[in-house]
Amino acid sequence: MENILAQDSITDQEILEDLRIMKQNTDRLHDLTNQLLDFRHTEKENLILNYVRCNVSRKIEEIFKRFSPLAKQKGYEFTLAIEDPDFYATVDVEAFTKIASNLFNNAIKYGSFFIRVSLLTKGVEPGNSFELRVENDGEVIPPEIREEIFKPFVRYTTSGNETITGTRIGLPLAKFLAEQHNGSIEVEVKAPINCFVVKLPVEQENRFEVALTTDKEVEEERETAENEEQDGTDNLPVILLVEDDPGVQRFTRKQLAPYYKVIAAANGIEALNVLDSTLVTLVVSDIMMPLMDGFELCTTMKCDINYSHIPVILLTAKTMTQSKIEGAQAGADAYIEKPFSPEHLLAIIENLIRSREQLRETFTKYPVALSNMATISKPDEEFMERIREAIRQNIANPDLKMEHIAEQLNMSRASFYRKIKGLLDLSPGEYLRIERLKEAARLLREGQYQVSDVCYMVGFNSLSYFAKCFQKQFGVLPKDFS
Repeated sequence: MENILAQDSITDQEILEDLRIMKQNTDRLHDLTNQLLDFRHTEKENLILNYVRCNVSRKIEEIFKRFSPLAKQKGYEFTLAIEDPDFYATVDVEAFTKIASNLFNNAIKYGSFFIRVSLLTKGVEPGNSFELRVENDGEVIPPEIREEIFKPFVRYTTSGNETITGTRIGLPLAKFLAEQHNGSIEVEVKAPINCFVVKLPVEQENRFEVALTTDKEVEEERETAENEEQDGTDNLPVILLVEDDPGVQRFTRKQLAPYYKVIAAANGIEALNVLDSTLVTLVVSDIMMPLMDGFELCTTMKCDINYSHIPVILLTAKTMTQSKIEGAQAGADAYIEKPFSPEHLLAIIENLIRSREQLRETFTKYPVALSNMATISKPDEEFMERIREAIRQNIANPDLKMEHIAEQLNMSRASFYRKIKGLLDLSPGEYLRIERLKEAARLLREGQYQVSDVCYMVGFNSLSYFAKCFQKQFGVLPKDFS
């Protein structure tokens, strides 16, 4: 229909008018469908809060870091000011996360140049309230609109300073959860700055007493989880399914379970938490979800070097071309409309995973082939080149460890392991050995050095072990390689 309207060959004004009406009605039907989907989300938020003592400062820092890549991608100055780095209050942790996440998300969507987050806690007594302030320099919200934007399905537009019917429920949800905390959300405007102020009591009644975990215990648990992850015997690829509808989640999980290990998350925020702790092969995500939708999740992943290598398939009930364009702009590897064929989804997943296997095969089996011969994203190509350059500079050092390379790249050991494993299905140690052997193959092909010289030039201490590794990797002894 859009192609027909764009053509100049139609001159009959009545036909053109009919086509415009058809397009308007079609777009309106899509809008109504989206509203009904979002309304279902709001109904599910009528919940009982479970209050626990929480380090609010650290929680805000954690949420801030989640949104930093998206803010950076949009070119914002994104800052955080916390008066007390260890301020504790009694909150429902999940609900508090939703409040802060929705305010951050709103600020990123409607800001212009900067977003400033402040946690005000100095001098706050147990019987008082602390404040979370989220400022942005978007167009100033006029007084008559400041209450309207907290109503479901109302969205403020900067065109004509008016509210319009929309599908956004983030601010209404945040307001509802703040009030459930016996707190409030208000809008303060001091031109040219909009400031959303959350006030929550420091203490709540009916608090659950939960034993606090020490930093040492947290680190020990993390190391145990990493070791279990690396030593696991389950070799099935791991699919992260991000879907907020329980029925659709169960159905999709049932289709994938015979072939993959499936982990489920209800929104983008939960998905990022999973990605931080689990080696995920591929993400299948719905688009319309609370807190962080599929577009935002995909954009965040593709802008973060820790996740950028993971293929993303977006599922949606929205069939408008604009949605597909947004999916492509977010960096999605595939886009499937609901209702979808399970066979189609499985075929797309298999194809994306196979492309990763081909990348590994190209890298490991061909002595002088570079890993970027296969299709990988620009950030991943640059990441691999940085690793190769760091290895080349230290390749003669037999004591070189990949932990040293991870430190140079400012990555944790666990994140670095997941990145290498996700890109090439190799452990960092295996990758380092192959890079040594590939450099050895390059030197041998030049014909300027003896095998014994090459062995030590690439960091092997034993000539026999070097020959054994070389033959296992490339199917020929070093002395016979040319």
